[in-house]
Amino acid sequence: MGYALWRRSDGRTVVRESGAWSSSAAWADDERVAVASGRKALVLEADGEELWRTEPAASTVTDLAWLRRGRRLALAAYGAVRGHERRTAQPVVTYPYIGSHMALAVAPTERWICSGNQDASIHIWRTRDGSELTMSGYPEKVSRLAFDDTGFWLAADGAPDLTVWDFSGKGPAGTAPRQLRCHETITALAWRPGPAGHLASGGHDGTVALWYATAGQPANRLRPVRRLDDVDSAVAALAWAGPHLLITAHRDGRVRAYGLPSRTTL
Repeated sequence: MGYALWRRSDGRTVVRESGAWSSSAAWADDERVAVASGRKALVLEADGEELWRTEPAASTVTDLAWLRRGRRLALAAYGAVRGHERRTAQPVVTYPYIGSHMALAVAPTERWICSGNQDASIHIWRTRDGSELTMSGYPEKVSRLAFDDTGFWLAADGAPDLTVWDFSGKGPAGTAPRQLRCHETITALAWRPGPAGHLASGGHDGTVALWYATAGQPANRLRPVRRLDDVDSAVAALAWAGPHLLITAHRDGRVRAYGLPSRTTL
């Protein structure tokens, strides 16, 4: 158990066997990365040297996110999301919610902090005043969350359908999400860079689907615009290497790259 840093320019790899489970990592910029390490978060330089670490949380840190242009690190663990200033081991702000947090998403506008939870809910804090909202009733735990670049749309798993919530205006209270059906079990999701509302999703059956995820009216059930070549291995991760290149990683170790022509079409 531990973590590794790989430098694409020359292939240099730094491996640390810490003995602690590392469930997540998040880059603040090209020079600093936060890595979950058991009950702590470590902030490292790009070459792997440790800059600082947080004090132990109540349980294993499950997800991380940066705020304030890399000046504040949020981490999710049992019972709360906690915010740490740079080189500050103790949290400077705490957002409590009793339960096991599985995923963390911060809107690019920083108006909203959301956690996906073991109790099949999404819990939301509005950063301006700390007001809270819980969206419950998912069939399964919510373990994947992601905001698009505008901060107006949140995608979540937790069911055979992906759900996409509208966070514009006053937020999603009292609204219905778009529902996106393609996979029996969702294993990855990633928004395309830019404001067009394009989303990629991956499934346990190896399918990768592309969506106009913000189309239509609330409560619409959408179908994928396009499906990429199926692979007989679960999708482990999705990432956009810029707006025109989608990278898919599969559980059997295969990695594929798909070129897409423009920001406006899939």
